[in-house]
This record gives sequence, C-alpha cells and structure tokens, in this order.
Amino acid sequence: MALEPKIAPWVDELADILLRTRNRAELAVVLQGLLTPSELEGIHLRWRLLQCLEAGFTQRDISQRLGISLGKIARGSRLMKYGEDDFCRVVRRVWAEYEQEGKGLTAHSRTRKSARETGKGGSL
Repeated sequence: MALEPKIAPWVDELADILLRTRNRAELAVVLQGLLTPSELEGIHLRWRLLQCLEAGFTQRDISQRLGISLGKIARGSRLMKYGEDDFCRVVRRVWAEYEQEGKGLTAHSRTRKSARETGKGGSL
C-alpha cells in the first residue's frame, strides 16, 4: 500500500514503535499513553464498523447497533469495496482470526444473514 508522502514517515515510525512492544500488556500501555480515550473509542468504533460490514449487516442495522451516522458507515463500506487491496486483505484476515477466537460477531452475523436470506426480519 503506497502511503501519502506527508504521512508515510509518521506511519512508519508508529508501526516501528508498536512492533517493538514485547507483549500485549506493553502494547496496551503504549496505546493508552499515546491516544486519548476519545481516540481509542474512535478506533474501536471503526473496527466494529468494519466487523459489522464484513458480517453482512445492513448500514441501517450498523447505525442502530453502533450509534454512528449512515455517512460514516457509507465511508467504511466504500473503503472495504474500493479501498486499497492490502488494507482490505489485512482487515479480512484479522477479522477471520478474531471470529475464530470467538471475539467477533459470529452469533450475530449468522442470525442476521439467515434472517436476510429467509426474508424475515432479524434482530441484532
């Protein structure tokens, strides 16, 4: 993935710092130190949005579930449809691993997809 010249050095340095943490606890300490609670919440919400999109939720369902605007959801959807292949590939791989570990939306995504396939309403 080609980075914008302006942000490339920032991304490279941050990636290097994060990769130097020795374990999950150190990574958590660094993230809490570098990011405000609001920034952490924003990143977490973006991850949840991508999970919901990959699980097949509708944009309206995602808006209700996460409490975010349809505009933000549409942007995330465009990112996954038309964004950089490297980004989409990594997100999908990480999401699949997350699901296998039981940390994802497995139960909800199955309910939602089966409800959509049968034409009946489904709950989140």
